[in-house]
Amino acid sequence: MKKLLIYFLIVSSLLTTGCFFKQQSYNDTRFLMDTIISISTTGKDQASLKSTTDEAFIAFNDVADETDRYTSHNPNDLYALNQHNGQGAFAVGDHLYKLITMGKEEPYSAIEISLGPVIDLWRAHGENKTVPTDEEIKTALAKCGRDKFTLDKTNHTASLASDSSLDLGAIAKGYAVDYAASVITKNKAVTSALINAGGNIKVIGTKEDGSPWRIGIQDPRNAQKVLGVLALQNGQAIATSGDYQRYYEVNGVRYCHIIDPATGSPARNAISATAVSTSALTADFFSTLLFILPHDEAIAVVEKTPQLEAIIVNPEGEIYVSPGLQKIFTKEN
Repeated sequence: MKKLLIYFLIVSSLLTTGCFFKQQSYNDTRFLMDTIISISTTGKDQASLKSTTDEAFIAFNDVADETDRYTSHNPNDLYALNQHNGQGAFAVGDHLYKLITMGKEEPYSAIEISLGPVIDLWRAHGENKTVPTDEEIKTALAKCGRDKFTLDKTNHTASLASDSSLDLGAIAKGYAVDYAASVITKNKAVTSALINAGGNIKVIGTKEDGSPWRIGIQDPRNAQKVLGVLALQNGQAIATSGDYQRYYEVNGVRYCHIIDPATGSPARNAISATAVSTSALTADFFSTLLFILPHDEAIAVVEKTPQLEAIIVNPEGEIYVSPGLQKIFTKEN
């Protein structure tokens, strides 16, 4: 009886400490939104992790399809809306309506979702390694602006002016990350997860050993190095915009893919801007905004915006780290 009691106590101890329930992990990587998307999950049941990860990718893909301006996926997507410009009200999908509403109502003019014509102009010139003329840029900018599109909340429709088109590149990926994360958090069997959409990252839960998630910030001028490492906690999200991700050069001048609506040309006030928040959408939006704004204005935005922290590298290579990150950012020597 004594031996049986000892055996029972040992088994109870093992169960209590979780030794019989070794944490499982599941990782999957796919190509969506013109970038590599990886989702890593941890929990006690491998089958549950796989099914949840698959569901998260389905959610991500739904947003990707609906916000793709270059390819048709369904009758209510962004491609279809842009093709319908100048023809009146058009019924759009739920994700698309939310993002267009955000683009219409957000207060910063440096983020403009109607820049489709300008983006197309630079994209065409980029293929030939040429630079648009001032007149070409002026003509394209004339087709942009928040007066070029309207929304009807009652009928869930959007209308575009003739020759206008929307581009949601500054916000769609972050929105997709949040949407995928909402699927993962519904499964209580998942104890932690990390979603990485080409640098748009959100962490869920805590690592098995209780340590924070360590996220490296790319050195914008050396692909083999990082500026430093951020220690993120449960629910935090991070996004980085930089002139090193997609660009071309003409006569030694770099032209990146992020357009300043004020000039119709690639932004040049920063070479990298990283935003940290509790929402991947918020981080995505502000990383773009902080990249476009003049350095002093960008810092002022960070300082006045609740739950926003940032790391900004100006063209001279000077690094600004906001006060809320200084204790959790370890700079590389």
